[in-house]
Amino acid sequence: MEIKQEIERISKLRESDIGPTEENVKQKVVVPLLDLLGHKRENLEFEYRTRSGGKIDIYIKNVPSDCKVIIDTKNYNENLNDYLEQIKNYTFDENALLTMIANGTEIRIYSPLRGVAFERSLLYSIKRQDLSKDSIWNILSDLLHNDKLQNRNVFKKIEERERQIKDAMANEERLKEEYDSKIEGIDSDIETKEEEIGQLKTERENLEKEEKAKVSEIWNALDLPLELFRRIPAPPIEYVGKAKKKVTLQELVDAGLVRNGQTLYFFHGRAFKDEQTEIVANQNKLKYEGDGKLYSISEIAKIIDVKLGLKHDEHGVAGPRYWQTEDGKLLHDFNEIVRQRQK
Repeated sequence: MEIKQEIERISKLRESDIGPTEENVKQKVVVPLLDLLGHKRENLEFEYRTRSGGKIDIYIKNVPSDCKVIIDTKNYNENLNDYLEQIKNYTFDENALLTMIANGTEIRIYSPLRGVAFERSLLYSIKRQDLSKDSIWNILSDLLHNDKLQNRNVFKKIEERERQIKDAMANEERLKEEYDSKIEGIDSDIETKEEEIGQLKTERENLEKEEKAKVSEIWNALDLPLELFRRIPAPPIEYVGKAKKKVTLQELVDAGLVRNGQTLYFFHGRAFKDEQTEIVANQNKLKYEGDGKLYSISEIAKIIDVKLGLKHDEHGVAGPRYWQTEDGKLLHDFNEIVRQRQK
């Protein structure tokens, strides 16, 4: 009961109770928590120097060498994101299993995960006000209690969390690919509409010229100056829209990623070697081997997709995802390379 009451007391501390500095946070929040987690004061080394000369606020001694824990505290309202690079360096300097960083309102716990960037190796972010919740205290105990470190049971908790994080990352990547494809399909529709609008604008301009010529004939027949009767044309309607920046085939050629005249193969789940096009960079078109005509990247991709029975609706397709080089590289991936270089 005393432990629970102490946890609740820490969770309910006000900013004025703690104070603004990192020393306040260390002595009034972090050290009392470590006491509750079974760590004796004599096993806490303060202002510990790392191998590269950095300074760690708290280093927990007398734990197994593969269960090292380092702790860094910051001012009450400090933004912890500003110190990720610092604690990353501390973590790898000391080969720490767990790194905790805390300000007056938040506690974060990191552990280097295999194949995952350090900033995404965040196991838990805990609000101090939530410490009194049993589920939150259980998390802290499973990771940081002296007993769990001594008997190495902490590894089970880390491995469990690692699986959850990697599953979430895989799901995030699948969603990103799914929605990127949908967004690029819409961008393709926009591109097609922009081409149609361009053609309509040209048609409109031709009609205006034709109208002007015929009106001129009418008034010239009466030997009256046309400008006295010419009506002011309405301003053209401009299409306003914002889509993901398009990368042209010429930009890909200039970047050395493809060649003008290079053969591309249709791809939808697999490569269709019989469906080939040729890059015509200066017109930003693909020349389709089937009929020798020029098409936009998305236009011919949609035509072939329908032809092969792989598409059954009228929506556009994200063309760059449907064309690949002989060595299996997609135009879409080349486009992303160019976009990254342009940032």
